[in-house]
Amino acid sequence: MKLCELLAVPTGIIAAVGGGGKTSLLWRLAQELSENAKVLITTTTHMWPPGCQLLYNPTKARIREAFTQASLVAAGNRLSDGKMCEPLGWHGNFQGLADYVLVEADGSRGLPLKAPAEHEPVIPDNTALTLAVAGMTCVGQTIETAAHRAALYASRAGVALATPVTPALVAERLCATDGQRKNVPGAFVVVLNQADTPERLTFARLVAERCDANVVILALQSKPDWAEVHPAVNGI
Repeated sequence: MKLCELLAVPTGIIAAVGGGGKTSLLWRLAQELSENAKVLITTTTHMWPPGCQLLYNPTKARIREAFTQASLVAAGNRLSDGKMCEPLGWHGNFQGLADYVLVEADGSRGLPLKAPAEHEPVIPDNTALTLAVAGMTCVGQTIETAAHRAALYASRAGVALATPVTPALVAERLCATDGQRKNVPGAFVVVLNQADTPERLTFARLVAERCDANVVILALQSKPDWAEVHPAVNGI
């Protein structure tokens, strides 16, 4: 089964928040979904450009034109560090641009965990599905070394910066409304990525058991065709 089917990805806007592999996750979904539909990749924050046709600051007419030639297109505004941000003038208005609009809506500076600041995440209106991502490279680390905005992460969890990362801590922050569930308007699924060693997989399963949400465990880089689903009461 494809990952987009495991995640029950609906048409419309899909946002990825958190840390630990958001860009890789969206790229995988884009490749699958674009086999049979028009897919646009963009961002409300900063992301590395994906490996497909990339339009800088396009009009909606230019987007429609691009989809006559390809089923997978990215749109952004070029940044000096090589990344891209939201196209100029879009202001989160992604509705109707494609069958699926995949949005990187959070930044984590490459770290596996994330605490959102006051202005984060930037989830577009009418988002149908939010994917809350955490990287299992957090195993064996402390909050100080594993989390982007570590002081905020520790403060909201009510622990010290030097506290070791535990499954209970990760699960609580992923599902908290001041954590990765902040400002989520539609469906919500937790994605535990980087479960590519026995230790990390065991840790991920312990996180999944404690999450008040449906969970998919992945190892996108090392085992791209593998996934483990942990449904909650209603299932995925």
